[in-house]
Amino acid sequence: MLEDVIKTFEKQYKKYGDKLITDSYTPVDGEYVIVDPFNGFNIIDRENIKMDKKTREIDRSIDYFDFICEADYMSKYLDSNKALSDKNIHSNNYMSFFVKKENVHNGKITNEKIAKYYDILRNPVKKYSKPNAKKLYEEIEKKYGKADEERIDKIQEWIINNLYNLVEKDSKDKSHLKILFKYNLEDYKKESEKYIIPNIYNSNDYNITTNSGIYGLPNDNMGLNAKKPYLENKSRKVKVPYLLTKEKVLMQKKFFDFLMNQVSIGKTNIYINDDEIFTLKNDEMPKDDFQGYYLRIKKGKEVEIHDFDTIGNYSQNIRQFKLKNALELEKSKIEYRTINKLSTMKDIINEVFFSKFLTSNYFTESKDMNINDSILKKNILLARNTLFSWFYKGNKNNVWKILNGCSLDLIKGNISNGYLFKSSDQFNLRCSLKNYFEGGDNMADILKGIKESLRAKLNEKDTPSIESDSEYYFSVGQLTSYFISLSKGKNKVHSLANPIINAKTDMRIKDELKKLYKKYNYTIKTGNIKFKNLYCMIASYVPQGKIQEDIVIAGYLNSSLIYEKKENEDNNVNKEEN
Repeated sequence: MLEDVIKTFEKQYKKYGDKLITDSYTPVDGEYVIVDPFNGFNIIDRENIKMDKKTREIDRSIDYFDFICEADYMSKYLDSNKALSDKNIHSNNYMSFFVKKENVHNGKITNEKIAKYYDILRNPVKKYSKPNAKKLYEEIEKKYGKADEERIDKIQEWIINNLYNLVEKDSKDKSHLKILFKYNLEDYKKESEKYIIPNIYNSNDYNITTNSGIYGLPNDNMGLNAKKPYLENKSRKVKVPYLLTKEKVLMQKKFFDFLMNQVSIGKTNIYINDDEIFTLKNDEMPKDDFQGYYLRIKKGKEVEIHDFDTIGNYSQNIRQFKLKNALELEKSKIEYRTINKLSTMKDIINEVFFSKFLTSNYFTESKDMNINDSILKKNILLARNTLFSWFYKGNKNNVWKILNGCSLDLIKGNISNGYLFKSSDQFNLRCSLKNYFEGGDNMADILKGIKESLRAKLNEKDTPSIESDSEYYFSVGQLTSYFISLSKGKNKVHSLANPIINAKTDMRIKDELKKLYKKYNYTIKTGNIKFKNLYCMIASYVPQGKIQEDIVIAGYLNSSLIYEKKENEDNNVNKEEN
């Protein structure tokens, strides 16, 4: 699949060239000094560039910014192991000189090291002395010719005479100092390739020469070396995973450079098809239908591909989802409406179930998740892969299976912690999702019928009977809520409801209700007809099916029918009855 996405990238690269990469390039934080070699080697600009850590943006309006981006991109070494001479000099050609400011006066950068750097640039064969590396270098030198030694001499002299004056002697600044000489960018390109080509492979020791050219092992996302023989494929004649020509490996490098630019500005979701490449930030989703490849990337020492998948048919338009207020809440953070967009569905699920922590923790290591609520953290870890696949790839497999379990667990957790408003919103969303994925009767209609029936029964003089399991379990939730409301404590301890909400048998439910009755019966007035009817109906009913957890929770979260006033009933009646 990597080969397929690089083919699309190559189409775009042939159209735009390095602009495809440098237009989104973000120079590292530091000071950029631009020197004019055609006008007495005078400094014509000094710019301090720093990315805003929150917005991940930099000021792109500064003078010479385009030149800085292009020259800087072409002048970086690949990594410290592939430095031209000393790993503390980060540039790769004579027209640039990159170091960290803190190293200028601490002995890590000396005139001797500077001289060695330029000496290799005058005679690169000193570095590329091994046969495979030498062959690669000689090919590229034949194409572009030798470096201009007169230029090198003048630039080396300028660096030695001026470098130490550009940084304060006691500087502890860890940012970069990058000196760029204002030569033509085409010159930068030629000298850059003289460095890139001999160093582009993971190790030239693996290179193979055939009639069609040189093949080698790419360096991107690859960690094969002499210290890791276990990564070799011992069963094959060629032990390395795969080999590419230098043209293909160069294009692969440019593709990974493109990815690094995107992840550096916070764009971690990459969508690629035959016609285009578009990149989105962590919480952004495709606006249009899409078929092609998806990559999820992360910035480490290099750009890391954490997810790579084929998307068959992604669409923002979803089957109509009706979000209903099943509990008939008067106050709610949810806007009850019809939803037709996957992005809106994602936002509601993220906010209501996961308190907005889901979308920022799709790929966060468990130990790094800044979430104090253990139940919330557990359910994010359980749900995030499945929900990510739905929201960003359009894959609905197992979505309801995961949400069914997680939403119930989250609701119970919030009830236990006393967050009834939050758990009520979650319950309404859960019921709407259940109806969306499973179909069947709408919970709002079910609860309406139960409440109408139970409301009438609670006011009868002669104790009536419960007629269904649903009515029974709703009554259990109502009675549990009523008992806890009788607590004289400043804060109601809703965790007392846990044994009933989590009960696996009806016997356990009745035993726990009996305990609550014994705990609070001292405060219940003998004239409370509603309470008597409710408790007697529950005590005398034996359910036939499985425990209906949703209905128990609905009864618990619903407004209390015991406290509900009749028409023309005085405000103090219920208080006196209690």
